[in-house]
Amino acid sequence: MQVSPYELFNNQYGVRLSYILSDADKRNSESVALISYSAYKLRCHRKEGFRLKEGKGLGNEALINFVKLSFSEQNILIEKWGDPKKTTKIHQFKDFIMPDANALSFYSTFKLSDRRHLPNAVIAEYTVNANILNACHTIMTNNIAKRKAMGGGRTKIWEKLAECVINLDREEFPHTLPTNYRRLQEKYRKYKNEGFTALIHKGFCNDNSRKVTIDIERLILSLYIAKNKPYVGDVANDYWRFIAGDIDIYDYQTGEIYDRNQFYENGQPVTLSESTVWNYINQPANRAIVDKFRMDSLTYVSTHTPHHHRHAPNYSFSKISMDDRDLPRKMPNGTRVKAYYAYDITSGCIIGAAYSQNKTVGLFIDCMRNMFHFLDRNNYGMPMQVEVEHHLVNSFKEDLMKAGIVFPFVRWCNPGNSQEKWAETGNRIKKYGYEKRYQEGIGRFYSRLEANKTKSEKIFDADNNNYREKTYPYEVLVADDMEIIEKYNHALHPNQKKYKDLTRFQVLEIYANPNLAQIDRPLLMRYIGKAISTSIRRNQYVQVQYAKYALPDPKAIRELTPNNYNVTAYYLPNELNEIENVYLYQNDQFICKCEKIIAYNTANAEWMDNDIYNYQHQAKYVAKFSNMVKEQKTFLGKLRTMEKIDHRLENSIETIPQSIIPNEERDLSDDLGNDQFRRLNAINSL
Repeated sequence: MQVSPYELFNNQYGVRLSYILSDADKRNSESVALISYSAYKLRCHRKEGFRLKEGKGLGNEALINFVKLSFSEQNILIEKWGDPKKTTKIHQFKDFIMPDANALSFYSTFKLSDRRHLPNAVIAEYTVNANILNACHTIMTNNIAKRKAMGGGRTKIWEKLAECVINLDREEFPHTLPTNYRRLQEKYRKYKNEGFTALIHKGFCNDNSRKVTIDIERLILSLYIAKNKPYVGDVANDYWRFIAGDIDIYDYQTGEIYDRNQFYENGQPVTLSESTVWNYINQPANRAIVDKFRMDSLTYVSTHTPHHHRHAPNYSFSKISMDDRDLPRKMPNGTRVKAYYAYDITSGCIIGAAYSQNKTVGLFIDCMRNMFHFLDRNNYGMPMQVEVEHHLVNSFKEDLMKAGIVFPFVRWCNPGNSQEKWAETGNRIKKYGYEKRYQEGIGRFYSRLEANKTKSEKIFDADNNNYREKTYPYEVLVADDMEIIEKYNHALHPNQKKYKDLTRFQVLEIYANPNLAQIDRPLLMRYIGKAISTSIRRNQYVQVQYAKYALPDPKAIRELTPNNYNVTAYYLPNELNEIENVYLYQNDQFICKCEKIIAYNTANAEWMDNDIYNYQHQAKYVAKFSNMVKEQKTFLGKLRTMEKIDHRLENSIETIPQSIIPNEERDLSDDLGNDQFRRLNAINSL
C-alpha cells in the first residue's frame, strides 16, 4: 500500500520528511528534493512550529508543518501530490478499508425467497458497502487518536466520515452508501444491529413483487385440469370473466364458491395476460402436476415419471499474479511452447500452470482450471486478489475477472510494464535460477552477461539469416517444465531471514490467509468449467459425455423457466479425465448439482453389493417424485364453471299469470334454462 506524503497531526497538516529531502541517503524514491537534511535541522532550530513531530521510535517519521514552508515550496508539493486539505483525510480513511471475506461469502451464498442468488453486480456492491462500514466502525470504536486522525472529535466525526465516503473513487470502491452524514449514520447503526442482511434491498423478491399470488396460481392451475382439457386461452378467458363478474367458480367437491374479492389488490382486480397464464401452467414443476390430471397414465409415465437405469446381464472414482510466457527452447517447427502461470506472491509458489502451442484465451482458462484443482485438492479458499494484464483476459473483464465475483479484488496491469506484475519477477527467478541450472540452452543470444548468452551457429546459405539450434518435441518441453516447477516450489524460500529453513511450498501452507472465502463450486464452475448444452429428461437426469447424471431432488425442476427443460451443464474433469458431477445452469442461473447415475444389473441373480445400493438410490428418487406430485394433487381443487344468474329476469318470471301454466304440470323454470322457459311461455300464451 502506497504511503501518503501527508499526515494530519493535531489538526495540522504535515509533510513526511523523506518526501522533501534532497540528500541521496535519506530521501524517499518519490522525493521532490526541496531541502537538504542540514537545512531541515537549521529550520527546526530557527522556526518555531516548523516540525510537528519528531521521527523518534520504530516506524515513526518526522513531520514538517506544511504552512511553515514557503509558498513556492507549497506549490511544488501541491502540484506533485495535491492539496493536503483535500487528500489527507480520504487517504487515511482508505487505510481503514479492508476486505471482508465473510461479507463476500455471505452475499455469494445468500438466496432470495424464490431460491435465486443475488446478481453478481449486487454482490460486489454489497461487499464494498460492508467494507466501508467496517472502516467506519474501526474509526468509531477504537481509540481517540484514530478519530482525531480524521480531523475531529466524536461530535463531528460523522460529517468527516461522510466527506470521505463522498470523495472515494467509485471505480476503486463502487459503493452505494448515502452521502448525507445523517443517512450514513443511520445505515451504519442498522448494519451493526442487523448484520449483513441490513444492506440487502427489501425489494428483492418480496411478497409485494409477486403479481401472481399462490391463490391465483392455484386457481389457474385448477381451471386447467378440468375434464374437458381446456386450452390455455380458455383458462385465461375464464379467469377474466370470473374477475369481471360474468361467471362464478366453485369447487364441486366441497361446494365452495370462490370469492373474487380475494383476487383484488388495492381495490383493483389482478389482471393476467394469456402469456402469463401460459408461463405458470408450463412451469416445469406445475406441468408435471397438471399433466397428471390431463394425461392417461401410460403417457404420463413415459413423459414425466423418472425411470430406473439398468444394464444387460454379464459375468463378471492472499494475492496472486498471473502471466503468460514462452518457454525458452524451440520445437522442431521453430516455434516455442506457450505457458501460463499463476504465482502466489508471498511464497512465490506456482499454484497453476497450463501449456499450449498457440496463445489463445483457452490457455488462460486451462491455467485457472489447473489452479482450481490445486486449491480444491488441498482444501484452500479462493485467493483474495489477482493481478492480470488485459491480453488474453480482457474478454472476461465483465464476468470471471470482475472484482467481487470470484476474486474480491482484481488488479489490471498495464501491458508492456513487466515490473508491475510480480509474475514477471517469478518468471525471471524460475528461468535463471532453476531452468538454467537443470536445462541447457537457457538464455538469450543478445544477453550482455556471457553466462546467459546462448550459442548459435550461423548457416551460410542464400538467405544468410538462418541459425542452427537444438529443438525439442512439445511433450518433452512440457514435461521438463513441470519438473522444474516441482523443484522450484520445493526449494528454500529466498527470504530465509523471515522464513528460516522453510521452502516456498511450506510458506504457502503455514502462512495461508485465515480469512480466505470459500466460494461456491457452482459459481466458479460457471466460468472455468467445460460447458455442454443438454436437457432434463423425465424430470430426473441429464446426459453429458454419454453418461447420465441425476438431479439431487425432483423439486429442482421448480427452478426451471416455463416450458424449458434445456440447461447448460458445466463440468471439470479430474486428472484422469473423469467427470464426477455436473452443475446445471439455465439463463445464467444455477439450478443444481447432479451426480452420476450408476446402473444396476437387471438380473437379481447376479446382484452384487453395489447393485443393491444403486437400485435403492434410484428407487428413492422415484418415490420422492411420486410424493411431490401426490402432495400437489391434493393442493388443487376440482372446479366447474356456471353462468351468472340475471336477477332482473327472475323478477319478471314471477309476474307470469298462473292461469297460462297447466295445473297438472310442475314449475318447469326450476329445471329449464331461461331461454327454454321463455320459449315455453310464448307457446302457452298462444
